[in-house]
Amino acid sequence: MNTHKLTLMGGGSGELRVPASVLLEAIGALIDGARLATRFVVEGESVRKGPRPTWLDAACEVEVTGLTAGSAVIAVDARPLREVDEARFGQGASWSLFGAADEHFGEQSAIDVFGNVLHAVVGGSREDVVADRALLESCARFARVSGGGFSGIVLEGIRGRSTPLKLTAQDVPHIERLRDETPRPQAARVTGVLDTVSASRSDVVLLLNDGTRVPGRLDAHDIEALRRMLGTEVVVSGMAHYRPSGRLLLLDVEELAVARAEDAMFRRAPAPRRQRVVDPGLAPASAARSEETASTFFGTWPGDETDAELLAALRATA
Repeated sequence: MNTHKLTLMGGGSGELRVPASVLLEAIGALIDGARLATRFVVEGESVRKGPRPTWLDAACEVEVTGLTAGSAVIAVDARPLREVDEARFGQGASWSLFGAADEHFGEQSAIDVFGNVLHAVVGGSREDVVADRALLESCARFARVSGGGFSGIVLEGIRGRSTPLKLTAQDVPHIERLRDETPRPQAARVTGVLDTVSASRSDVVLLLNDGTRVPGRLDAHDIEALRRMLGTEVVVSGMAHYRPSGRLLLLDVEELAVARAEDAMFRRAPAPRRQRVVDPGLAPASAARSEETASTFFGTWPGDETDAELLAALRATA
């Protein structure tokens, strides 16, 4: 078991008196954040359709082992991930969708994973934050606990961190701003070299022209067909997910194929953008009106290519 300590700062000295609603919310916010953070780093999205995986529910079965008076201290035990699912998180297992694999990841509990996300959200730069909107809202929920009659909330025992994590009500606006400014997923088309294919999980890595490595999640795939395309330039269609900084984080792949010459225009990472509202009455009377914008033809185009680039690609396929 990994032991963690949750402290509600500012309680009555020498006595244990915590409103049941605050205690319930503190534990609930911790478990909810641990669940979302762990699913996010493993599957690329903190909330997904369908039932939750059994390994995730098992990872979030924590035990409260003690309550201490004063600034109410709650001792919590949680199983390391390798004990929850040896095949997925045991020695030698590859896990990370974001960055290099960590052979010690399986030693972390779901609370450790959440704690490390909180550290980046509170103390790191915007570029350091790897989270989606739902996960950032769970971080804000956890920070809001400090406003329930206590001066702050402290989480200790986070694996890989030598200092406790402290949050106060003053951290809430910052976290909510990160949440609100995180670009929403958008349709995208990206061209790059198929650099990595996982044999055990539904993910791949695309190497873009500028050297950026972009992970992709591909739920239904033919592993042998993908292996034959390793090192080949491919084009991917799907949904692009972004960091709060706006940098491309993940591609949710709907289609993957060998790239054609006209797909070269999609070699750069798609930037997040605002939707453009297009009047459907602007449809061109004839194909000869090539000066019309790309939005006239396609509505909101799922990419950041210029009109000239799109029209050039259309002429190349004619």
